[in-house]
Formats: sequence, C-alpha cells, structure tokens
Amino acid sequence: MAKTELDGFVLYGKLFSCYANLLSEERKQIMKAYFDYNMTLTEIANERQVSRQAILDCIDKTCKKLEEFEKSLGLLKLKEEISNSLTQILKLEDDAKIKEKVEKILRKL
Repeated sequence: MAKTELDGFVLYGKLFSCYANLLSEERKQIMKAYFDYNMTLTEIANERQVSRQAILDCIDKTCKKLEEFEKSLGLLKLKEEISNSLTQILKLEDDAKIKEKVEKILRKL
C-alpha cells in the first residue's frame, strides 16, 4: 500500500499515532511533519537541508518499521476492536451513566 494514497496515508497516520514514541527523535519529527502537518517531501527536505529522496527513504523505512510494530504488538487493531465494541454498547444501552462512561472511554481512545 502506497503511503501517498489516501487509505495508506490514513493507515500509516494511525500507526504513527500508536507507535511514535518507539521511533528515534529524527524519524518522529519527519513523520510528524508528513502525517500530522501534511508537509510535502520537498518542504520537509528543504527544512532539514537534505534531499527529497532522503526524506522519502526515511518515510518508507519508518512505515515498514511501523508495520513491524503493529504485526508484533497489535495495538492499533486492539484499539479499533475496543472502539467498535464500545460503540456497539452505546447503541444498545439506555442507561445514561453507562453511556457517559463509555463515551468518556471512546474519547480517550
């Protein structure tokens, strides 16, 4: 899946939000610029005074690392499963206090 296609962009953005703290500070900054601030490869390269290709290589390698983290740890999958389960509970439950607690949990996810 290409990191520039919308679905891939969203997936890798989610993976980055789960595993950012496992990355080096340099990779974290590049990924944050790309996924959170939607900067182009050229903009990031100019800001860091490196080639566009260096940034692309870094993003590609980091995305592969994020995939490895997810394969080993499965945090994104677990988070999405919990979120889906809580959403289903919200639809079923009429008790206002339970709904309020479930909504609070969902916001934290």
